Amino acid sequence: MIEAVFLDFYGTLVKWAPDAEEMQRDAAAAEGLAVDPAAVARAYPAANAYMNEENARSRIAARSGEDRARFFAEYERRLLAAAGYDVDVALAGRIWARVQAAQKELAPFDDAVPALQALREAGLKLGVVSNMGRELASILEHLGLAAHLDSWMSSEEAGVAKPHAAIFKAALDQAGVRADAALFIGDSYESDVLGAQDAGMPAALLLRDLEAAAPPGCAVVRTLGEVLGHARGLGLQPGRA
Repeated sequence: MIEAVFLDFYGTLVKWAPDAEEMQRDAAAAEGLAVDPAAVARAYPAANAYMNEENARSRIAARSGEDRARFFAEYERRLLAAAGYDVDVALAGRIWARVQAAQKELAPFDDAVPALQALREAGLKLGVVSNMGRELASILEHLGLAAHLDSWMSSEEAGVAKPHAAIFKAALDQAGVRADAALFIGDSYESDVLGAQDAGMPAALLLRDLEAAAPPGCAVVRTLGEVLGHARGLGLQPGRA
């Protein structure tokens, strides 16, 4: 019986405005490389799988500035390679630096607040588990999302990053919910679904790309609006007093 729903933050509740693939296009163009934003969008899962592997090895946010720069240059190289563009790590690093310097802000997906409201009205506890640092709390407040949540756990607070089971267990302890009574929703199969399952939580992959196929045996929701129905299918036991 599901008493709580925990969600990933970036890619699940919020996105960059302008879109990340548009920033990639503009940054690459400034370095003389023309890229297709649609191809970049399709390439993110492959690049993010590398990020998840590295976070499992050691938390990226806790690395030195030089080590983070090396990681993100390689991340950018893999992103562009998956999109069909062969660049060296030096060029990839310059493109990533331009992406980082671009004017942008985080914004909730259109379905985020309505979905959170519906889940709360159903009596479910709501939480966020994110690989962001302690700035997570202030960003949730700034975006107006904190008022719809009962708790949130950052990788800095937990001391480990997803996909480590420990960050999910820390979120469960903070919320006072058993693992088998908490559904996790996220847009990364390795980081969110497998990480949550390792902590004993049922999980579903948020796959907004309607043409993308889920890994075999993986539960899927296509919008946040589908989360409540998925939770009901597992059986609801409202956890909020």
